[in-house]
Amino acid sequence: MTKLRIGLFGRGRLGTAIASEAVEAGTKLAWQAGREGIPPAPVDVAIDASAREAVEAHLAWALDTGTDLVIGTTGWSLPELESRVAGRIGVLVAANFSLTVALMARLALVLGRFAALDPARDPYLLEHHHRLKLDAPSGTAKSLAAALMAGCPRKTEWTLGSAEPHQLSLGVLRAGAEFGTHTVGLDAPAEVLELTHRARSRTPFAQGALAAARWLQGRKGLFSMDDLAADLLDPLFTNLNEGGPPARGARSASPLVLPPGASAPSPDAPSLGGKP
Repeated sequence: MTKLRIGLFGRGRLGTAIASEAVEAGTKLAWQAGREGIPPAPVDVAIDASAREAVEAHLAWALDTGTDLVIGTTGWSLPELESRVAGRIGVLVAANFSLTVALMARLALVLGRFAALDPARDPYLLEHHHRLKLDAPSGTAKSLAAALMAGCPRKTEWTLGSAEPHQLSLGVLRAGAEFGTHTVGLDAPAEVLELTHRARSRTPFAQGALAAARWLQGRKGLFSMDDLAADLLDPLFTNLNEGGPPARGARSASPLVLPPGASAPSPDAPSLGGKP
């Protein structure tokens, strides 16, 4: 089997982690480029972990060269992305490459459904990243908010300020060197339920980016991390009342279908408030 040849845009924190993980995993990293310049050699799949301002140029390069592209940068907007990609190449957009976060989005959907059973159960979301992170809230926070609201229809938009009854309260903290912490919760009069994901390093994101590149090769169209995660995670929700692990290769009879944006944000998602 021919080894997958990866190209990498980005020399920052995530790009460095992906390059290091590629070496550990034995993946062929053909080149690593900054946000500017022409890649030196053709590859099977390129990963963009650079900056939001460079996404447009990197997409144009991918379309021109017929190279599949994984985009892990957030805070960008490219109108009509799906029609531009069409059947020409494969593009996978991810706010967060962690499969554990993809699982958390599914659990957030269930938590939202539970909140919908009683108006006294008030869902909320908190996130904390290092002080240098530019976008606030994070793309991951937006995707988790989308999952919560999909499960709890009375919440129709999120807000960073004081929340009206129809709004999901979303809290953002930018301080220190935190890799990324996200909490989805329910506050009820007599009890509180919280689910928290805390990244200890960028390794899970690097591993997920390489898994996304391997999954994307040969596919055409626009995808999200949820398309990859569905193959691995949906079987976990099969026969929950019976206990024990799902059978190998089993698929859920009633999978948790996440809304658009609940795994990776729409490139046109608003930066503040509004429906996802």
